[in-house]
Amino acid sequence: MSVEIKEQDSLNFISRITGAMTSGYTPQEVLDKILSSCIELTGADSGSIMLLDDSEKYLEIVSYSGFSTKEATGMRLGLGEGITGWVARHGKPRLVNDTTAETDYISLAENLLSELAVPLTVKDNLIGVISLDSRKKNAFVRSHQDFLLIMANLSAGIFVNLKDNHLLRLRNRFHKVLHEISRIISKSLELDEVFLDIMNVTEKAFKLYRSTLLLYDKESDVLRISVSAESAINENREIVYSPGEGITGSVFINRKPVYIPDVSREPTFLNRMKTYSPSGDDVGFFCCPIFSGTEVAGVFSTFTRRQDEFHSDSLLEFLEIIGSVISQAITIQNLVREEKKVMELENIHLRHELSEKYQFDNITGRSGPMIKLFEKIRLVADSRSSVLITGESGTGKELIVSAIHYNSPRRESPLIKINCAAIPENLLESELFGHKKGAFTGAIADKKGKFELAEGGTIFLDEIGEMDFNLQSKLLRVIQEREIEPVGGRTKKIDVRVVAATNADLEGMIAEKKFRADLFYRLNVVTLHIPPLRDRKDDIHLLVMNFIEKYKSESGKTINGITPEAIRYLEKHDWPGNVRQLENSVERAIVLSRNQLLDVEDFYDEIRSSDVVPAERMAAAVPDGMHLPQLSSLDGLEGRAYEAVISEVERKLIHAVLKKFKYTKVQAAKFLGINRNTLDKKIKELNIDY
Repeated sequence: MSVEIKEQDSLNFISRITGAMTSGYTPQEVLDKILSSCIELTGADSGSIMLLDDSEKYLEIVSYSGFSTKEATGMRLGLGEGITGWVARHGKPRLVNDTTAETDYISLAENLLSELAVPLTVKDNLIGVISLDSRKKNAFVRSHQDFLLIMANLSAGIFVNLKDNHLLRLRNRFHKVLHEISRIISKSLELDEVFLDIMNVTEKAFKLYRSTLLLYDKESDVLRISVSAESAINENREIVYSPGEGITGSVFINRKPVYIPDVSREPTFLNRMKTYSPSGDDVGFFCCPIFSGTEVAGVFSTFTRRQDEFHSDSLLEFLEIIGSVISQAITIQNLVREEKKVMELENIHLRHELSEKYQFDNITGRSGPMIKLFEKIRLVADSRSSVLITGESGTGKELIVSAIHYNSPRRESPLIKINCAAIPENLLESELFGHKKGAFTGAIADKKGKFELAEGGTIFLDEIGEMDFNLQSKLLRVIQEREIEPVGGRTKKIDVRVVAATNADLEGMIAEKKFRADLFYRLNVVTLHIPPLRDRKDDIHLLVMNFIEKYKSESGKTINGITPEAIRYLEKHDWPGNVRQLENSVERAIVLSRNQLLDVEDFYDEIRSSDVVPAERMAAAVPDGMHLPQLSSLDGLEGRAYEAVISEVERKLIHAVLKKFKYTKVQAAKFLGINRNTLDKKIKELNIDY
């Protein structure tokens, strides 16, 4: 006989579920709590919770009780299939007290005669179904159904909120681990040391163990263990894998990562290191190819313990990133080895004399921060890994991209540059990936995108932080799959190295959900930070002399140099616009100077005007802060005086407004009352540093 649900039982149920949410349980543990409480409350013999998969076409079992693992494992129902599938399709509860009379009943086990199923919904959106079963007929009553429906909706909301919070915590953990890994890589070039340090951090964070790096030995044509965590190398020195042999050898041949959730069910897993026992807990296995340049240099593998807190796809993606990091470490080590062979007798500082040996002719700098930057550029130039360049506006990110490209094996192929902020969002996808004729209004012919034009070379995505969030996912796929999909066309394989740059705080944008974390990690395989000019003032004299040589012939003047007093004066300035601002200041000084040596007064007005106008008071301060030149200083500009003065005032106004809005062009254009394209045109015409 069925038993009605008491009010106190209802309160106890709510207390259990809310308690699970606030007690640090994982989403999986919360589901298990929900199910066990429902079974206990209704007197059911068994039950299950099935959630919609990513395609929203199938229900997959995620929690069960009263069934054997064999009965429950792999259970999957289409919408409308069985009692549970019917509930999912219609979004309504269903109570069946005699399953033998129902033609659509599907049983997980024998002798189940009653079933009660209710939908799990959040804001009218179905996320799954709770099903309860009994070996008795007429086991459930309407009060069970009504109560379970209310509690299911409550539980679903709690579960979704907890899952979102849990995913946020996982992302934070991923971020912390990757931050620690970036620190490890920066302090050593020794592969064994880097690998062990990386896996020490990663294994603790994600329940991994017995992580192993196997490198390909060309002479013997086998994969041999190079370094392994938690094991003595000597004990496993004789363990080798031929290319194509087992999971490890197959990954080497196929060049794609593999994740096996349970190796005991995988017949091709050889278990040569005797890592797991068939009678033990479920053991997962991840294996990823490791590259050196375009060649597969070996494989990285690790074992995973059962962990309900991670979705396998999330863990797989993270481990792929770890594989990319290890690939980069190997590439850098190989580069260093080659350089040592060629220049083993040279001092490292002489080897890095860039102007003579490495042709970084367009980058000026001899200060400590720049020498370190040049060294890192040289090391990564030959790799194919993605690079993220960070730094303030005006520091010369485009020059760094050129140095990377023209000192790499891709130097004979195109270097394509694109400013993500300068192209409207609705056109950026077509610009990047191309389109087919007729794909949209105005597509009158096929057009190759920037990625296709850069085939075999490098594409530079400037201001990557301005890219539309939805387009970021497509860019991520291009980097991962190495293929593009033109608008209205079919996918095409490409071979392009991606270098991105930003002056934005991408990590902060990730926290605000304005930038994809997975794209950030893909781009951030190697980071090059360009120091601001205020942190490398030793370079100012050299930069000024270069700019004098560049612009004195254009001006038609005889400028022989700059006074020591002027250099000291320039070195006292913080240069918020960095090298670009310094270059513009030198060019202006050359135009307006009457002497053969540039002196303090040639820079005084420019620097003073950029220092005295606070950005936050710009709306009121711009008119008063404009510095108009004395008429005597306009001698030699007859017929062009009006144009010269107006251009100078306009340049200062636009620069000041850009500074006020932290160089966000959309806001600056709105403040000025002009459109974005006009602002871009003015910036280019007036050579504004920002």
